[in-house]
Amino acid sequence: MPTKLIPLVLLLFLIQTSCYVGYSSGDEYSKANWFNPERTLSVWALADIQPTKKSHEEAFELAVIDINENVPNIDLAIVAGDIVNKTTEETFDWYLQTRNTSYIEEWYEIIGNHDLIADKGKLFREKLREEVNYSILKDNILFIFMSDSERGKPTEISDETFAWWKNLVINNQDKIIVVTTHAPLEDSGIPFSSFRDRQVINSERFTNVLKEYQVDLWLSGHLHLPHSIMNNIVEKDKFEGTIFVHVSSIRPELIGIKESESRVLTFACGSDQVLIRSRNHEDGVFVPNHDRVFQLSKKYICNSETSTN
Repeated sequence: MPTKLIPLVLLLFLIQTSCYVGYSSGDEYSKANWFNPERTLSVWALADIQPTKKSHEEAFELAVIDINENVPNIDLAIVAGDIVNKTTEETFDWYLQTRNTSYIEEWYEIIGNHDLIADKGKLFREKLREEVNYSILKDNILFIFMSDSERGKPTEISDETFAWWKNLVINNQDKIIVVTTHAPLEDSGIPFSSFRDRQVINSERFTNVLKEYQVDLWLSGHLHLPHSIMNNIVEKDKFEGTIFVHVSSIRPELIGIKESESRVLTFACGSDQVLIRSRNHEDGVFVPNHDRVFQLSKKYICNSETSTN
C-alpha cells in the first residue's frame, strides 16, 4: 500500500470500525442449513499473502493452522493474487509447503501484480498453474478466474481474456457465477477502487456486460483494507445485483492494527442465498457482527459433477 494512503486508511479504520454493523439476522440464518457439510459448499477466500518478513510468513502459516484446527469442511480455497512479494523460487516453495499442510485439497490461485514483478509470471506457471485464466464448475456454480497480465499496480486484463470471460458469462446464465480478479472493478463501490492503481483497467468493458447479464459474486483483493472498513462488501443493483466482495490481506498491515483476515463463503444446497463470514486468524474467530447473508440469482444445486475449463 502506498505510504501516502496510510494516514487516510488509519482514519477510516478508526472511525468506521467503531460503527460497523452486521446485516444478518436470526431469520436469515434459519432459511438455510449453513453448517451441514453434506449439504453445503464452503469456500476459503484469501489474498495478498506476499511476505516481506518472517512475521508475514508466520501469518499465513497461522491462518492455515487456524483453518485446519477450527474451521472444518472447507471444500476449496481461492487465492486472489499476490502470493509472493518478490518472485523467487524460495518464496513460491515456502508457499507451496505451507499450503500443502492444509486439509483443503482444492486450491485455485490467480496472478497478482507482485507475482509478475521479476519474471512476468514464469515461476507462478511453473510452480502452481500453467493456465492463469480459467474456470471451474462446482455443481451449478461457475467460478471464473482472471490473472493480472501486465506488471504494474493496476490489474490489466487483456481484451482476449475479456472476450473469453464475456462468452462464459453470457452462455452460463443458468448458473451461479463467481468471478475472482486481483483488483476490484472501478465503480464497484469498494473503497479506493476509483484510483487507477487500485482497479481493473478499462473496467467499463466488464461493467457494461454486468448491466445485461448476471454475475452473482465478484471477489478481489489488492487493497489490503480491514474487513471492518465500510463498503468492503457492496451489492450493486445497476449491475443486476452483483455482490462485490473485498478480501483482505492475510498479511498483517498498519503496524498490526489490521490483523490477518480472510473470508469464508458458504452455499447451502437448495438455498438461493450465500453466507459470507470474516475470519480473524490472529484471534482464531469469525468476527462478531460481520456475517452477511446475500440473495443469489438462483438456488445452489449440490451433488453434481465438477469440471475445469
